[in-house]
Amino acid sequence: MMNETANNKTIIARKCKIVGEISANDDLLVYGEVKGNVNCVNDMVVGGSVEGDVEARELRVHGKAENNGKAGAIYGQVAVANCIVNGKIEGDCHIEGDMIVGSTADLIGEINAGSIEIQKGAALKGSLNINNQG
Repeated sequence: MMNETANNKTIIARKCKIVGEISANDDLLVYGEVKGNVNCVNDMVVGGSVEGDVEARELRVHGKAENNGKAGAIYGQVAVANCIVNGKIEGDCHIEGDMIVGSTADLIGEINAGSIEIQKGAALKGSLNINNQG
């Protein structure tokens, strides 16, 4: 998973709001608001909110404990290789590999994953399909 202190990253700060599509070749850290689809070639962290579809290699959606009392949220489709969720996702999730659903996660939608770990306390509403080919 992404090293949030690495050099090659794009940061959308807490008080920043972007309207429109984002394409990022570096790691992307979203602590502000994005209204539009996001395509990130590398890893992505969401501590703010994204209203749009998200594509990335690795995705981490922060919970309140990781993010100064505010949970990260995505309102849209998610298509990633691997994912750790401690915040909120409202939309279908397509995870090629592993998905970890933390105890503070709130997921609404259809989840398709290679494998999934759901921690006690997580909230899920929708359907779950595990497609472990290994």
